[in-house]
Amino acid sequence: MRSKIMNEYFCNTKQYMEEIEETAKMNEDIFADNLLNSRMNMDNYATHKNEDGSEYCAASKHFSKVDPECPDPRSLHYAGEDRVYLMLHNKYTDKWEFPTGKMMLGQSFMRAKQNLFVEYSANKWQVKFYASIPLVHTIRDMTEAEKEDPWNEGYRGVRTYFFGAHHFRGLPEFDFEGTDHDDWAWVPKRKLNEYMDEEYHKIFIDATFTR
Repeated sequence: MRSKIMNEYFCNTKQYMEEIEETAKMNEDIFADNLLNSRMNMDNYATHKNEDGSEYCAASKHFSKVDPECPDPRSLHYAGEDRVYLMLHNKYTDKWEFPTGKMMLGQSFMRAKQNLFVEYSANKWQVKFYASIPLVHTIRDMTEAEKEDPWNEGYRGVRTYFFGAHHFRGLPEFDFEGTDHDDWAWVPKRKLNEYMDEEYHKIFIDATFTR
């Protein structure tokens, strides 16, 4: 009887593998025209060689595959021994902040996060969001520029939800046209105080990690 029940409800998933694989891809269409297109993560294959003969991978953050002497905070390799955080420079406030977007009425958190990422990445590289609950939740007054924005008429403040995401694959590049930002940096926790003002630092520092 047990065997009969098991057979009755058995589902051969092999016939659906191609469909599942296609659904599981994250913006893989951008690799479609690449002659090196592969199911493997090409980020961890050497792309550059140092004078001493050592090799590194431009798009990798894996400790053993980065350039340990990289001095450029715009590179994924900067502070290769630490976890780093993407900070953007707001050209209107002249302050550094985490990537920030707006959540429209009726919009889900997931859709808002995806829209924000697409705005800054243009789907040329990918991140993987983790946790469905925000790591930090804050409320603040609107800036003068936000008060003057007609889209904000009737609102009294700004509620911010801080979510986490990992760089997944691809070499990060940015197109800031039409955004509030004009520069970026990958910053380890120990240097966040050099980019954030005191109030911003107090809000987010406990939600960040060194490694």
